[in-house]
Amino acid sequence: MESNLVKKNWLEIGLSSGLVFLMIVLILGAQIALPAELRSSSFALIVLLFMVAMGFVGLKLVDM
Repeated sequence: MESNLVKKNWLEIGLSSGLVFLMIVLILGAQIALPAELRSSSFALIVLLFMVAMGFVGLKLVDM
């Protein structure tokens, strides 16, 4: 039983770290590629998508 809990914890850490890394890459890409007028709205959209993705990951982990 404890082995499953440890695997679930590592899965949670891995997924969260991966999503944070993806968010950082997307924000940096938006800062480099987009014009100044669109940067703030793209930042808000990326953070919103990150929050939704973390919510889905959390729900899936709870169901495990």
